[in-house]
Amino acid sequence: MLKAAGEDVEVLTYRDGDFYETVLDAGGVRHCFIPQRAGEAGLVRDIADHLKETGCETLISFLAGTNLKACLVKRLCPGLRLIVSERNCNTSFLPHDSLRFALYRRYADQVVCNSYAQSDFIRRHAPALRGRLYTIPNFTDLEYFKPEERVFSQPYRVVTTARLDRRKNALGLIRAAAKCPGLSFDWYGAGEESGYGRRCRRLIARLGISDRFRIHPSTHDLLPVYSSADAFCLPSFYEGTPNALAEALSCGLPSVCSDVSDNCHYVIGGKNGFLFNVRKQKELIRALRDLAATPPEKMQEYASRSRQKAERAFSKKLFFDRFMDLLRGPAGGTKYVVENIHKN
Repeated sequence: MLKAAGEDVEVLTYRDGDFYETVLDAGGVRHCFIPQRAGEAGLVRDIADHLKETGCETLISFLAGTNLKACLVKRLCPGLRLIVSERNCNTSFLPHDSLRFALYRRYADQVVCNSYAQSDFIRRHAPALRGRLYTIPNFTDLEYFKPEERVFSQPYRVVTTARLDRRKNALGLIRAAAKCPGLSFDWYGAGEESGYGRRCRRLIARLGISDRFRIHPSTHDLLPVYSSADAFCLPSFYEGTPNALAEALSCGLPSVCSDVSDNCHYVIGGKNGFLFNVRKQKELIRALRDLAATPPEKMQEYASRSRQKAERAFSKKLFFDRFMDLLRGPAGGTKYVVENIHKN
């Protein structure tokens, strides 16, 4: 992104693993790996020394653990502009959040969240950061995830792409599916052999809906999954800005989602899908029944609106423009090091 804009860019990593190097090489982006040789404090010093040597003006860090290190790097490089990127979505305020936000208040010049929900969370729990908050949702490859020629016909096939765990509320969807005979469901995601996954399979068998509710392993080839479906469902107890929803909308799928976090920004009831209160099972059942009763011509309208919503919200250009507006603001420099680290 920055390289394409003519900026001087370097990606700095400190965890083993080089799956991203071919992409960086193709884009002509430099990469530096800094090994962890002398504990966390030594790593922070090594990063700071590298930034001083290269004349870095702006550092962008990703993920909570890396953001903490970046704040300590800024302590050693007080002239550095620091942008920390919050990629998670908190649901409760814990002691480590208090520490992280305290460091942000002292060292971060900007805090970028990839969900409106996380921005709201920080605004509530760290009001001193309000003037430094930016929300920039992830982009989706709209050229890859795009609608197929689809003829809607009842009964509709609904897909979910999410991990099988309690937070994603698979058990709730299975119970609701038993009350909605006009729909079939396919859930794709890791965790099928976990304790929760086994509970899901037992519940499907006990309710006698094995012919209508199928659980599949996780797959990286999601385009055929979305292309073969009539609708998408995400019944989670909480989300940030779900990548799965962004992909499904990009593929023109009407969507049924729990009304949590950012989902209401992208799914509008009666326009491109249905929202429900995840704490009220009857609302999930009602939303699914409304989907099942939606005539095919209305589903075509929903599909068109879903794609339009994705184009307005998840385009690469929008993501690029938002980041460039931030970087070229009054505090902006002309040389950037992007610290893009694996999960700690």
